[in-house]
Amino acid sequence: MGVVLHFRELGLYAPRILVTFSAVPQETLLVIPCYRERDRLPRFLPRLVESLDHSRLPVKVLIVDDGSGEEQQAWLKLWVGDLQRRYPILLPPICNPVNQGKGAAVYTGWNTADETTAWVGFVDADGAISPEEVLRVIRQYSDAQEGAVWAVRTGEEDTQVRRMFKRKVSGSVFRKLVARLFHFPVPDTQCGFKLVRTEAYRKIAPQLTEMHYCFDIDLTFHLLQAGQQIAAVPISWEESPDSRLGTDSVLAMLRSVLGLKRRLGNWSDRA
Repeated sequence: MGVVLHFRELGLYAPRILVTFSAVPQETLLVIPCYRERDRLPRFLPRLVESLDHSRLPVKVLIVDDGSGEEQQAWLKLWVGDLQRRYPILLPPICNPVNQGKGAAVYTGWNTADETTAWVGFVDADGAISPEEVLRVIRQYSDAQEGAVWAVRTGEEDTQVRRMFKRKVSGSVFRKLVARLFHFPVPDTQCGFKLVRTEAYRKIAPQLTEMHYCFDIDLTFHLLQAGQQIAAVPISWEESPDSRLGTDSVLAMLRSVLGLKRRLGNWSDRA
């Protein structure tokens, strides 16, 4: 609420003037989940915080390390501390003592949001999504009416998606499987950039149980189940040359999504 001052009531001889102090601007808290990212994070984070800092948008960036070990976490604290001196939008990192999964790292960060935080989000540390694209989406959708914004790799609206053939095939198969099992109204649940209204997240947070490869599917399901709309935003994406998505990861994702289907069912069948 604004504060109104009447100068005559303060004993000052002046025309009646109203001075209104607006509420504190609401912010976006952008989490970057990390696991042993000493090589990739320095190529991405400085460019990201520089772009966001120059934009003057009310965005804070928080690194959450998912149990990378004492040596990596010690390096992270020192390196981020040095970067903070140049970019105050960068918060002190959170280092989880043990590895719990990407979803756990994202939610650890989101749970720190305060009452001024309108949106919580995350972006992957590998730099597959450029700082310019992150900035574009935040700026364009900061006033969105939807409860969430999902970046999607569809190649629409003049966006470009570059990936190796093997990953292109595996990604296509996985998306078709998710579509067949869940019938979500978004074409891509796994792209590593998402924004959620803080209020919407807090309402479903106790129901979120998947913390590993398919936490995005669990999150999508419960947002839709709660009646939230999700805006699907085409985004340019370029695969990181040192991508960690191997055969074992793909098989683990398949097992995880089938397990989620057994536990959750189909959101459109729920009241």
